[in-house]
Amino acid sequence: MSKVIITGATGNAGSAVLSAAIASPGISQIAVIARRPPFEESSKIKYIRFPSVEHPRGFDEIPPSLVDELKTDGYESCIWALGISQTQVNKEDYVKITHDYAITAAKAFSNLGTSEKPFKFIYMSGEGARQDEKGYAIFSKIKGRTEKELYEMKSDKLDVVNIRPGGIIPTSEHRQRMNWWMGQGFRILGAVLEPVWPSGVISSSNLGVACVGLAQGKGWDKRDKEGVIANPALRQMAQDWAGDYTM
Repeated sequence: MSKVIITGATGNAGSAVLSAAIASPGISQIAVIARRPPFEESSKIKYIRFPSVEHPRGFDEIPPSLVDELKTDGYESCIWALGISQTQVNKEDYVKITHDYAITAAKAFSNLGTSEKPFKFIYMSGEGARQDEKGYAIFSKIKGRTEKELYEMKSDKLDVVNIRPGGIIPTSEHRQRMNWWMGQGFRILGAVLEPVWPSGVISSSNLGVACVGLAQGKGWDKRDKEGVIANPALRQMAQDWAGDYTM
C-alpha cells in the first residue's frame, strides 16, 4: 500500500488523478494540498489547505513542520498536477505557478526519501514542452525548463519523472465542474481528435490511472533520456493497469 501527495486536485487532470487514487486498492492515504477542498470525499483523503493560518505562504514555501508531518505519516510519492493556462495569468505569475512552486516542493519533498526508497516526484507537464526552451509559446519554454531542472535534482533520495499528456479530455463527471464553454470545448475536441489522432489525446480518467500507477512505482522504465514519458505511453499504461481499479 502506498501513500501519495496530490496537488491540483480540483483541476481537470488533478481531479481525475484524485478519483483514480481513491479507487486504487494500492493507495491507502492521499494528502491533498490545495487552496480549496477537493470535490470528492473519502476516508483516504487528508486535506491540507494552502494557504492557511498554519501555512500562510502557501506554495511559496513548504515548511519543515509540514515535511516532518508528511514524513511521519509515511508519504512516498507526489503527483504534481498543479497548473494553470498561460492565457489566464501574466508571465510572472505563470512562471511562479508552473516552475517555482514545483521546484520548491520537489526540494522539500526530497527529505521524505531515503537511499533505500527514494521519494517519487511525478511532474505533469504537457506535449509541446521543450527542455532546450526553443519553443515559441511560454508554456513550451517554462514547462520544459521545469522538467529539466527537476530531472537534474534526481538523487539517491529523490526520483523524478516528467509526464507529457496530450489534449486531456475530461469525463462527463469532471466536465460538470468546468464552466460551460470550456466543458463543451473539451467534449468537441475529444470527439474530433480521438478517431483521427488518438495518440494526441488522453481521457482524464486514463491519465489518472497512469499517474497513480507511476506513484506506486510502475512504468518508470518508460522514461526517455530527458526523464519524459509521452502521451502514447501514458495511454498504454492506463490500458495495461485499468484492471487494477474499481472505478
